[in-house]
Formats: sequence, C-alpha cells, structure tokens
Amino acid sequence: MFNKLNLMILLLILFTSSAYSGYTKSGTIETLREDGYVTVLFYEIPDKKQYYILSNDVVIGTLISIQQIPDVSGKTRFICGYSLLNTKYKENLRTGLDIVYKDTDKEIDKRLQKNPYIESILYKPEIMTPVDGRNMVLIPEGKFFMGCSDCDSDEFPERLEFTGDYYIDKQEVSNNDFRKYADVKGLTYPDYWKDHMDKGGNFTNLYFGSLPVIATYHEAAGYALWAGKRLPTEIEWEKAARVPASLEMPGKKGALYSWGSGFKDGLANTEELWQSEKTGENLKLMISEKYLPMVTVKGYIPVDMYEKDSLSYYGVAHLDGNAMEWTDSWYLPYKGNSVVNKKFGTQYKVIRGGAYFLSKNDARITDRKTGGMPDLYKDRIAGFRCVKNISESDKK
Repeated sequence: MFNKLNLMILLLILFTSSAYSGYTKSGTIETLREDGYVTVLFYEIPDKKQYYILSNDVVIGTLISIQQIPDVSGKTRFICGYSLLNTKYKENLRTGLDIVYKDTDKEIDKRLQKNPYIESILYKPEIMTPVDGRNMVLIPEGKFFMGCSDCDSDEFPERLEFTGDYYIDKQEVSNNDFRKYADVKGLTYPDYWKDHMDKGGNFTNLYFGSLPVIATYHEAAGYALWAGKRLPTEIEWEKAARVPASLEMPGKKGALYSWGSGFKDGLANTEELWQSEKTGENLKLMISEKYLPMVTVKGYIPVDMYEKDSLSYYGVAHLDGNAMEWTDSWYLPYKGNSVVNKKFGTQYKVIRGGAYFLSKNDARITDRKTGGMPDLYKDRIAGFRCVKNISESDKK
C-alpha cells in the first residue's frame, strides 16, 4: 500500500478531476455485502498497489484491503474494503461499477488536475411538435442503469448505458392522433375501428378516440416519419422509464417500475387494476368524470388519464401499463448475454411496457417482449410513442 501522504496526493488529484486517462479496467463490483465490504470480480490476480472505483467516468473511491475468495470455478473473486472520497458518493456505489488502476510509473497528466470546461446547453423541458401537435418531454443526456441481472434471461446483464439528449412523447399515440395521420396520407383505417365509427367516418364516442392506437410496426414507423420523429430504441425507451442511477438504492434490485422498485396497485393499467372496484378507484373516478361511466369495462384507458404518481422521473405517462409499445430495436441479446434464444435476430422488434391484460411482472420496465408474427406488416399488437432528436429551435 502507498503511505498516507502519497495516497492523499493521488486522491486529491483524482477528486479534482471529472475525467480519467491512462487507467486500465481490471474488474467490476459484483455484489455489495451487508458487512460493508464489496465483492469484486477481477480479470486476473490483482497485483497493483492501488485500485480505484469508477462511477460515470469519475473516481469515487479506492479499494483499501483485498482478500481472495476460494472459487472452484476458477474465477478471481475478492472481498474488498473500500474508502469513498466523499460521503455523497454512497448513493453511486452499486454493482457493475468498474475497478481500475493506474501504473505508478506513468506521469499524471497535469491537464487532468483542472476541471474541464463543459458547455452548458439547456433545452426546453417540454415542447409541442407542429405536425401532430403532441407534447414531448426532454430526456437529458447521461448514463443510466439498463437491464436486470436477476430477472428474465433476456434482460441480463444490468449495465450502464449512455444516451444523448432527446425528446419523447409524454403520452401514447391515440386513435385520434393516428386518424389525423391516416386522413392526411389517405390510408385505410385499422379494421378494429369499424365497430366504433358512424356512417360519416367519425368515432362514435370521445372515449374510443382517446384510447391508444394499436398498430403494426410499420404503421407505427410510418406515423413517426410523417410527424418528423422516429420510434425509440429500447435503450431510449428504458431510460425514459427508469429512475436515474443516482436515485436507485445501493445494493438493492434496480427500479423495476417507472416510479421505483415496488409495484403499487392502482397506478398502472395492468390486470391488477381490474381485480376489484376499489383498486385504482381514484383513477377510475377521474376517467368517469371526463368520459362518463364507460370505464367500467376492463380494457385500454384514454392516454391523457393517469395518476401523477405513475409518471416516470422525467414525466412520461403509461410506461408501466395501458398498451404495450413498439421500439425500433431488433430482438437481440444484450452484450455479455450468452443465452440461446431462437427468437434472437432481425425478425422481431422489441416491444416494451405493460398492458391492461398483463400482470405486474410483465409490466416491469426492463421486460422485453417481441412483435412481428407473422411479419411486421401484419402484427397489430402494440401501441407506440415517438422520439425526436434535439434541434437548435429546442434551446431555451
């Protein structure tokens, strides 16, 4: 180990820098132990004098003691004590963080001792797009934890992902929204609309027009193109749904719903909402007051009806239920996932989110579903919302 003086000098240099250079990744934190230690999976037997804990490209602490755990599989697991540079970093400490080292014979770049200048560009937190007249909310750039390491096999592993700034529709695209697009393009209406339209081609009631449209992938992609937008990747969809990494509890399972880790009856339109009249009573009352008592039947609910507590951290509605939603991502395994799945490939698109006929387990924001049977032109199975890249006009 370094003596205390050397260690303090190094930590001071690292603490005053928001970037790192010349470091080598040597392992990852595998578990946070209840005894205050961490289990680290090293790529090889650790032989460096000092190792650092990295979170979002910032050094937040050091390993201060290392003891190997016997492992018949041959993996190099170690129990490690740690010291954080600041108590505020406690909320950043979690599984999956990188363990790095810097060779002591490398000179520390003095430029890293300065806090780099970062241009601050502030975009409007909410916009209305001109073509479809729909509200979108800003999802700011940054890293977030995606996936789930102890859920379904196709959700593994949980890891950090990064996105730039983008906007996403606050609500699902409704039947009214899709009809506007179909009328402009001269498209045939979906067959399931027939029982809900009068002879003049109008919806027979306000309620049906406000429900999420259920479309094929290509219908959804066509609408997005017309509106000057696109369908979200599943990374973008999950980031919009997920609680930021800094707010997830260290050592606990990541947030599985847009409001947090535990399911709350009555917030989302899943099958649990319809198990009794009392469940979601407030939400059902709000709908009845606006749309009359047509909500008594289990099914989709208007896209503009939701409990405020059900909104995601960024203010996006109905990510946990109501209608499943198309993404633009092929159903492929995550990097680091070696599970064999015949569906993996470029035949099926990933569908995200819960639905009124699915349970709370299927409403988890990390859950992955597939669409495209028999093909992406015919499988009318899910709703959708759009995303848009930022532009100069979106600046404050």
